[in-house]
Amino acid sequence: MALVNTLKDTAQNFTASWVDYGSEIRTDGHIHMSIWLNVDINDTVDARIRVLVKHTGGGSDEYAIPIKTVTDSVVSIKPEYYELSNDVDQKIMISFDIDNVVPFIQIQISAGTVGSTAGQILDSKYIIQ
Repeated sequence: MALVNTLKDTAQNFTASWVDYGSEIRTDGHIHMSIWLNVDINDTVDARIRVLVKHTGGGSDEYAIPIKTVTDSVVSIKPEYYELSNDVDQKIMISFDIDNVVPFIQIQISAGTVGSTAGQILDSKYIIQ
């Protein structure tokens, strides 16, 4: 059975730029990860969360997990992020696959519009399997 871990237990504001949320997480040997976020939206619009993968712990090389779409003539790959378009306080779980090939994960947050009172993630947990 996988253990639930604390990602961050203090509040962090959403900003207009992508910023690290919590420390990097070692994930090698695992295939799946979920994070639970307790979001206080305040005046923030379109709060965003993304997951970056890293091949080296403590390194500065961070790579977006892409969204891949295929049509008859085009393969499109776009950086993936999750946007909370329902601008209300919420508790949300986000899950993603890491396929036993990702040694480290870094979570980042930003906002489409911060607003006069920035929204924040109050606390969070994660689980890897």
